[in-house]
Amino acid sequence: MAYWIASQIADGSLHPATGTHLIWADIAYDLGYPEDLQHLVSCAINLDDWEESWGVSREELNREAVEAANQFLSRRRRHDDEH
Repeated sequence: MAYWIASQIADGSLHPATGTHLIWADIAYDLGYPEDLQHLVSCAINLDDWEESWGVSREELNREAVEAANQFLSRRRRHDDEH
């Protein structure tokens, strides 16, 4: 499920804030917050708590979430290629 959501974040069919929140609240929580999902969970928390005073735009946080999704997916592809 996490890979499916991450692929939707990466291809733009799911908004990064929505997708990372789903991974955080519905998947990582149920799995005990595995290390593989940590970057996506961090992105979700940042997007959820974002305030203008942080000095970083919401768009930048969205881009970071897309990059985290791509990294998560590339780790899976590398793992699949090794096996």
